[in-house]
Amino acid sequence: MISSMLKTEYWSYSTKDKSYKITESAAMSVFPTIVNPQKKIVYCRKCGRWEYIAHFANDRLLSQCGNIYEGPFVLENDVFNYGYRVEHHKDAYVIKVQSQTAKTHNRRLLENEFIINIDKKVIIKNGKPAFELDTEGDSLCKEITDEVLSTIGDKYKKLYGIKPTVSSKLSSFSVILGYLVSPFNVNFFRISHHWGLNPYSKDFASLSSGDTPTAENEMFDSLGIKPNKTVRKMYQRTPEAIICYSAAKYLGFNDPNILTQICSPLFYSFLCMNMISFAGGDISFAGGSELKDFVHDMIALSNEKTVMNSIERMLKYYKKSPERNAQIIDDAINSYEVCREHLTEREKREIMSEGFNNYVHDYLVRRVHEIEDDFLESKGKKEENITFEIEKQFLDLEYKAGDPKIKVTNPHTGKVEIVDNPDENRYCFYVARDSGTLRKIGNAMHNCVGWGYKNSVKARRCTIVYALHHNKHKICIEVSPDFSIRQALGPCNCPLTGEALAAYWEWCKEKGIVFRKAFGIHCAP
Repeated sequence: MISSMLKTEYWSYSTKDKSYKITESAAMSVFPTIVNPQKKIVYCRKCGRWEYIAHFANDRLLSQCGNIYEGPFVLENDVFNYGYRVEHHKDAYVIKVQSQTAKTHNRRLLENEFIINIDKKVIIKNGKPAFELDTEGDSLCKEITDEVLSTIGDKYKKLYGIKPTVSSKLSSFSVILGYLVSPFNVNFFRISHHWGLNPYSKDFASLSSGDTPTAENEMFDSLGIKPNKTVRKMYQRTPEAIICYSAAKYLGFNDPNILTQICSPLFYSFLCMNMISFAGGDISFAGGSELKDFVHDMIALSNEKTVMNSIERMLKYYKKSPERNAQIIDDAINSYEVCREHLTEREKREIMSEGFNNYVHDYLVRRVHEIEDDFLESKGKKEENITFEIEKQFLDLEYKAGDPKIKVTNPHTGKVEIVDNPDENRYCFYVARDSGTLRKIGNAMHNCVGWGYKNSVKARRCTIVYALHHNKHKICIEVSPDFSIRQALGPCNCPLTGEALAAYWEWCKEKGIVFRKAFGIHCAP
């Protein structure tokens, strides 16, 4: 929700100054001059026909018929923005863009509303994320663009201690989008695809990291890296490899050869799937701290080369089915974190030899269960049922999918009647509110939710939503604090299909959770 408005500004195009100026009221429409530079012709509004350009100087044009025209000069069918209404909010800008199509015989007035939400790092066009729509022709004037960039930069300065450098030929909403998703806080290559930008173009490269030594050093600092010549060459040759390099150092690898070798497209894909992010040298991604503990434990038993081989086996397993196997790997890593202090050296070596895969996942889930049961038995008591303090917005995720009413034939009268559809016939989505419920879900669906997620839910690092159908557990969903769906699976971590998948999509639609192709996950706007 956008905070209370601070002020409103009107910006209008000044034909005299050839720029946009702040005015007291909304802009009036202007008549741009339509030209065809290739054919060197101009459309003469007075004559109602195309004329050759006889002379052009000082932003004034003389047509062959003797009429003089001033800018703005546009191509036919271009969209020209003649005014803006800018509302300044605490965490957002609401910008109404007044435009018109430039046509020789008629014109059409247009109006679009954009919300630039700095905190959520998103641009909304007419109520929908801008990247979902055709934004060709949408633009901001340089004056407003500079003001927005300055605000974002000041916010970054306060948060991360640096103010990103922007040096790019990109303009308007494109440069603001790029700035919002710059490498100073998120994986800019992955996010760039989300916005339809090309991270390999020269324009975007300079936008993302700057083309000055200072800007590049700021980027490395944000990634927690002190670059040497080898690192800089690696970044110049394959920019996304620097993401892998930084993540590997975070995990505990220090051998330069290992760090270079692990910088593979497969590792990069795995990190993207787990939404790796950077801010002021701090690195985080789903399962990152747990995987870091695993690497630490294994290096103590062997060496970096052997541990790297284990990571590579995990990545090869991930490659077979990225979306499904990523969830199994994540569950396995979380389960290892729970029972690592209880595992023998032999068990750890066997896990390292296998790498995180489905076999290791099932083994670790059983070990977690055994460890907790042994602990409770030694204490002579049952597991304490912990009630979670869950926020209302997450409790509101509860929902009943399917038709609320059904038609039945009355056995006595033979007439068709419309009655309430019993809950057991519908897919009913509930929020797990205590650890006992998590245990029931884990036992019924044969997953590690009951043992590996209690602390995460208690600390509000995630919320578990489950669905019952005919009184059986059919769907288990892990929701992150920002309402992204980390995983949505059926019993035994199988993919959702048939009625379960249809019910899941209905739940997504009802709760405003939409599919974001770029991330391969679901995100709430």
